[in-house]
Amino acid sequence: MRTNIFSVSIILFTLFNSCKTDDVIEETEEICPRNVDIGLEALSPYSATIKWLETQGFASNYEYGEKGFVLGTGVKGNTSDENVELKDLKPNTEYDFYLQSICTADITGEFISNPYTFTTPICYELDADNLGFIGYVDNGDFRAFWIPTRRAEEWQVAMLTNGNTKPAEAQIYTLETNVDIFNFPDIEPNVEYTFLVRGKCNDVYGEWVTKSINTGEENLTSPCKAIVSDVYDDGYNINFYVNTLSSYVVEVVEENTEKGTGLEFEDYFNLNKLTFHNEYSDYIKANTNYDIFVRVACGSSFSEYTKVLTYRSPIANVVFIAESSFIDDQLQLSWPDYHYGFNYEYCQSYDQVVYEIEYGLQGFLEGEGVSIEITQATRSGGLFSYSLPLSNFESGSTYEFSIRSVVNGNSRGVWNSLNSGACNQTNKDRFVFTAP
Repeated sequence: MRTNIFSVSIILFTLFNSCKTDDVIEETEEICPRNVDIGLEALSPYSATIKWLETQGFASNYEYGEKGFVLGTGVKGNTSDENVELKDLKPNTEYDFYLQSICTADITGEFISNPYTFTTPICYELDADNLGFIGYVDNGDFRAFWIPTRRAEEWQVAMLTNGNTKPAEAQIYTLETNVDIFNFPDIEPNVEYTFLVRGKCNDVYGEWVTKSINTGEENLTSPCKAIVSDVYDDGYNINFYVNTLSSYVVEVVEENTEKGTGLEFEDYFNLNKLTFHNEYSDYIKANTNYDIFVRVACGSSFSEYTKVLTYRSPIANVVFIAESSFIDDQLQLSWPDYHYGFNYEYCQSYDQVVYEIEYGLQGFLEGEGVSIEITQATRSGGLFSYSLPLSNFESGSTYEFSIRSVVNGNSRGVWNSLNSGACNQTNKDRFVFTAP
């Protein structure tokens, strides 16, 4: 009989441990989720910076290679950051990038089944329409120029007669990457020449781009158009290079708004995402698209507008009513002291933040309630507070309250908004209160 009891005990113990093991396996699968929101942070012909949002907060494995490569045969790495720079890439090439989350030193997730795919840009881009001539300069040389959409590692130029498009080595001038103008010596007047330009990319020269010119022509000026290349966005600053020999104007104008009514910058532009909306708070509103245009000077007039990119301003500070209490004959409303949120990307602290509260009987329509602007609120224990007399409310009636921030005087946030991680914004319901 004792033996039977012992046998039953072994069976129960075995079953118990089997269930426990299953639970542990199931929990292990749940606590190592995949990373999300994979995207490009920076891209060049030879490198790419990939970013993502970590869901497990430990580390990540990654592997990448040219599109279609088999996992296990690519370039592998490990990082505890939420981004990685991939170097020594080939220009104009499509790549697959795989990411695997690591939850502890012993527990890893699965590689994301579908890779993130991106294509590196070509090293340089140049067409014949963007070759031009200034003409003879003071020392008798003949000046020519080129406007690349994207720069090469270095340039070669030549000037040939008789329709020749195959220069000898002695006729070729080799120039640095940032050069886009050259003075040719010994160019005869009233002669047909062919101007040739090519760039080197990944140690290989491209095809010659050509344009013909008669050195006796009177009008040898550049085409009157803005060519923008090398747009840089490192996550904090946006700037770009304008290929022009004359002055230029950059305009930032609200999307779908008439050009000529926005912010203008002459001959230089840099948009700092951390400060731009504060520096120009009279014009820049929260959570709004702005188009950035360039036009170049053409004598006494300007070229047509060329759109460079669209910039979206950050959201206004998130805010919601978190709690209420009674103090004497006052209703005290409190909300979190959030000093971040205006900037969607960086969660920085900003100036001139006030709050608006609107309240009314339950179900009131936005804009039809009682509106209060709060320029001074009591701050204590990580909360802002504001009090209203209980006499404002009818006993036994239920009221709803909404709150939003106003940044720099003109950027109004969303009513009852909540920061939900990585500075993303979601909405909460109105705060409900029944008067005693």
